[in-house]
Amino acid sequence: MPTDSLIMMAVTSAFVFAGVFVPIYAIFRFPVPDEAPIHRQIARAVGLDRETLFETPALAPVLSLLVQIAKRVNLIGLRDRIRQNLLASGNPSGYTVDQYIAICMGSAVLVGSISSAIFLLLQGGGVLLTLPLMSFLGFLIPMFALGSAADKRVRNVGKQLPYTLDLIALVMASGSSFTEAVQTLIRDNPDDDLNQELAIALSEIEYGSTRAAAMENLAERIPLESLRSVIGAVNQAEKLGTPLSDILKLQAETLRMHRSVRAEKLSASASLKILIPSVFILLAVVLVIGAPLIVRYIKQGSLW
Repeated sequence: MPTDSLIMMAVTSAFVFAGVFVPIYAIFRFPVPDEAPIHRQIARAVGLDRETLFETPALAPVLSLLVQIAKRVNLIGLRDRIRQNLLASGNPSGYTVDQYIAICMGSAVLVGSISSAIFLLLQGGGVLLTLPLMSFLGFLIPMFALGSAADKRVRNVGKQLPYTLDLIALVMASGSSFTEAVQTLIRDNPDDDLNQELAIALSEIEYGSTRAAAMENLAERIPLESLRSVIGAVNQAEKLGTPLSDILKLQAETLRMHRSVRAEKLSASASLKILIPSVFILLAVVLVIGAPLIVRYIKQGSLW
């Protein structure tokens, strides 16, 4: 074999080895901890830990590795979006941002591998195009699921907000404080989304935070404009010494008025939106009725 060919083979082998070795070394150079994250250790110690994908024995090693890779994903916009959606959705499994990115990466690998294998079996090629496309789609699936859960929970909070304000004002009118009124609501319906967020706010107050700061944190977790306006009015009433029950009643009436105005706008726009499909339906009916007459006129020169 010529010397030039040997040199080319050696150089090619070196590049192939480097292309395989460097990514693997970059991933495995740091040790992967076998123990659970600290927040899960605390939850497990007090008996509140939940079984998630990261506690599954078969998936834990792979997901732990993906978490280490996710910690190196320094996309600020992506992290902020996941963090906000986790907070808005209630995050019942207690996932961190790195853990949810790891779930998205695992979904990307799974969807990309399965779709590429199916495409290879059916078409016999095209994997280089299918793999990145389906992997990207697999990464987006958990993102869309999380965003949908967050939007649904925010809508539920918005629907429940006026009634919750009325109940708090009613309990306060009977002589209870704001904290006692909120505790009564939470005790009566602990599974309600808004009551769960109020429970978190009360926990922050019990651990030393001010009520204004706890309410501001609540507004940050639930990106709802009506909730933010209510919290702003509550904090302002606390500064000015205004009776809080009156403020809550006024805010509840205002929210109902805004909801009724919005319903009227939607009903008014519905008639315009239905106009276009109505025109197409009318044209279809005219064609169904008039088409046989047109065909008969073309063939026979007469409509009868």
